Amino acid sequence: MDERERRIGENEALFRQVNEQVESLNETFSTLTDRMVIVCECGDESCLEQIEISLEEYEALRSDPALFAIRPGHEIPDVEDVVSRNDRYWVVAKHAGALTMLAERLDPRRP
Repeated sequence: MDERERRIGENEALFRQVNEQVESLNETFSTLTDRMVIVCECGDESCLEQIEISLEEYEALRSDPALFAIRPGHEIPDVEDVVSRNDRYWVVAKHAGALTMLAERLDPRRP
């Protein structure tokens, strides 16, 4: 893993941590809505685009630490693959190896 790949992975992990806090807040208000708005988890540190996602979709996403929700077109093909697409967001998976290990190590849900 080179410096650029490490930085991308750390940026994505940071956005995932922010979104974990958003989910926690949303749970407090879960009687109001079954959807939440998260920050795009792409590797671009300046991206602050938002994604509307259901609580169920978010939990499915978080079931695998190598998965990240991004705005369509924000994928970085040399470090990740698009594994799912819908009109609101795409899901990318980090390439196997060092990038997946970094995503797992930085997973806020890791025991």
